[in-house]
Amino acid sequence: MKKINFLLAVAIVALMTACSDNSEYEKVISTYPDGSNQLVYVMKGKDAKAVKIGERMYYSNGQMQYEKHFSGKDETPDGVWKYYYPTGELFVSGNYNSNHEKGSDWTMLDREGKSYLQGDYDSLQIAEWSELGTPATVIFHQGTTQYIYQFYSNCALRSSGKTIDGKRDGRWLFYHPNGMLQTEGTFVAGKENGKYTVYRDNGIPYYQGLYENGRRCGEWEFYDEEGNIAHRQKF
Repeated sequence: MKKINFLLAVAIVALMTACSDNSEYEKVISTYPDGSNQLVYVMKGKDAKAVKIGERMYYSNGQMQYEKHFSGKDETPDGVWKYYYPTGELFVSGNYNSNHEKGSDWTMLDREGKSYLQGDYDSLQIAEWSELGTPATVIFHQGTTQYIYQFYSNCALRSSGKTIDGKRDGRWLFYHPNGMLQTEGTFVAGKENGKYTVYRDNGIPYYQGLYENGRRCGEWEFYDEEGNIAHRQKF
């Protein structure tokens, strides 16, 4: 009986050791000058067997900037990824599926919770950050197509559109810092094609006309500050 109890105790200790070696813990990578966390890794395992299974970035105000999950030593994207505005509202979320090759159910929201974009895409890329730490350029990849969203430092939308093989294609929209539409136009293989309109920051049109293969064509109209046609010009 004593031998059985001894073996049982050894087994319990071994199990507890194995569990402790496989426990999750946070590893602070960087902090802000006031000592608050900036970048934190979520680790699993000990010493040489430790792997990163998560990553959290924080804004200087303490709000979470993003949270990511990984699988395996190669840090393959896994699970739900989320990005947030500096004020705490959800900005982007997506779920990397079980085969770890593509993301799905991507959603990007404005601060009021309205959807900029929603759908299945291969992956998400924050290509550029502003000086304030907010996302400046967000790219959703789908094969050779990229859906690109650019933002001002106050998180207001700056432009949106897509590229195919690195060239602008389809409808592109550009905005003033106050949120009013600045420019709208259509591109084909990187060149303007079709109607092209530019607006003042109060919504009144500035000028508009047609493009053909990247060149102005036909009659263009130019407007005064009241929205009346000031003059026309043929190209």
